[in-house]
Amino acid sequence: MQSLYSPDGQVVSEIFIPFQVVDVVAVLDAHPAYESCSPSLRNAFKGDDDDNMVFIPYADDPSFDQLDHSSWYESFSWQEDFDPDLQVVLLEASYRLHARHALEYEDIEECNVLPLKLASCPGKPGLIAISRRRDPLVWSGNSIPIDYVFPSTDVPSNLLQRLQCVNSLFCPNLNCIEPLCGMHVELNVMPPASMLSKQATREWKDIETPCGRQCFLAAAASKEVPCWSNSEMEICQVIFEMASGLSPCDLSILCLKPCSEVYYYRNLLNPSHPAATLVKVRNAKCNQSAVQFYGMHSYLFVVTCTKGDADDDCNQFTPNEPCRHNGPCDTAGGCPCFQNRAHCQRNCHCPSKCPRRLRGCRCSTGKSGASCATMKCHCVESRRECDPELCLSCGCKDEITTCRNSQIQKGMHKAFEIGRSCWGLGAFLTDSARGGDVIAEYVGELIYEPTFDSRGEVATYRGRSYSFKLNSTFTLDASYLGNSSRFINHSSGAIQTRPPNCRAYVRLVNGEHRIGIFALQDLEPGSEILMDYGHDFFSI
Repeated sequence: MQSLYSPDGQVVSEIFIPFQVVDVVAVLDAHPAYESCSPSLRNAFKGDDDDNMVFIPYADDPSFDQLDHSSWYESFSWQEDFDPDLQVVLLEASYRLHARHALEYEDIEECNVLPLKLASCPGKPGLIAISRRRDPLVWSGNSIPIDYVFPSTDVPSNLLQRLQCVNSLFCPNLNCIEPLCGMHVELNVMPPASMLSKQATREWKDIETPCGRQCFLAAAASKEVPCWSNSEMEICQVIFEMASGLSPCDLSILCLKPCSEVYYYRNLLNPSHPAATLVKVRNAKCNQSAVQFYGMHSYLFVVTCTKGDADDDCNQFTPNEPCRHNGPCDTAGGCPCFQNRAHCQRNCHCPSKCPRRLRGCRCSTGKSGASCATMKCHCVESRRECDPELCLSCGCKDEITTCRNSQIQKGMHKAFEIGRSCWGLGAFLTDSARGGDVIAEYVGELIYEPTFDSRGEVATYRGRSYSFKLNSTFTLDASYLGNSSRFINHSSGAIQTRPPNCRAYVRLVNGEHRIGIFALQDLEPGSEILMDYGHDFFSI
């Protein structure tokens, strides 16, 4: 019954609400056990799991040895010291030192008197960054104005720092165009400063038409020394180093300076001696010391590559970071590609004519209408996919390609769905497939050996493993991140009624190890995708 009351508390009316009593006799069945897996279209670099265990797996199951599994970790996540009150007190103390005693936040940080850092460092936000993510706390000791914003200590102060900040947003792998890339986690360092080449000097001499009245061609005979401030010199120095091959006419647009003045200071970067040269210019007219420019060595590349390089078989080596050193790609130059016995890739920073550079195949379309389908292709023989910038004749750069060795990078997968199989859940084709087609790419986390061992205990206990050995360093694990290919079931040649119809192959795709599930024969829609996991899988 529902009652309605007047403002003075008297019952005005009563309404009877009908209801039905249900006697539940049967007990609800428990939900079947399930696992969670974050969906992903690409592999993600994980490395090692954190030393702080987030939770204890199978903590309520006495048959799982939790103590032994916990020995892989140093501590539990909930044991970490986290005191939000301490953060608020430290921010208040920093503000008072700044507002009442005129101390800069940078000076407070350098004194190292606070137990927590104000500025952020890679992988760990500082107190100032944390203050922007939380609502201001109202407490008795607070003196920070409600609208006060702590200044950022990470704002770049000059052109070089701004360029470094912007450069860090991009993936260092030139083959990758994804923002916030989770695969190539190494920092995208700035390219080394380049010096004026003889070829660029010759191109300057070929310029016949002045760009304006203040062009370096018209003012070449002038002996007047231009007057630049130190800040202007610093800005132009960075531009000179980043774009050394541009003519003075083009550089003047970037520097916002007259072409003739740019020409004067640009000549300081053209040393006459091959060794490093320090040029320090004192402009007596401005009574200022100009910034210092350093020359660089010149090298002759005489390195040769052999067929026995480690990356001729992608399963026998781990890719290294692109080389970005000065000098030839050899031992003296400290080239990581040379040390790893690998070819220089197209995302390396060495000259395009470097003898260690990988050369693409020269295959052409055969009578079957396809190319790069047999071991006659050097890329196929090396278990690497064709490079669209190096393999110019096989058609891998075309959107509709005849190249059979570029399917993973182009995402040429077959559609399939997850359904019930005689082994639980399985993957079933909804498209037809030819032998040699890529059914799917096996996606997961790239982990090191210690993490593979610690996760292996849990995988062994649950009776399911989603790990593939990728190379001598990494294992690809789809336990917690992957795609629908993790549902592909095992079959072997011993099962004559349902033999395997696919196989997993590791391919080096533009410098990155990836796994493709290839069809072994022609398949019709509705066929279950089956592959042989191998003997090592069942020995885990």
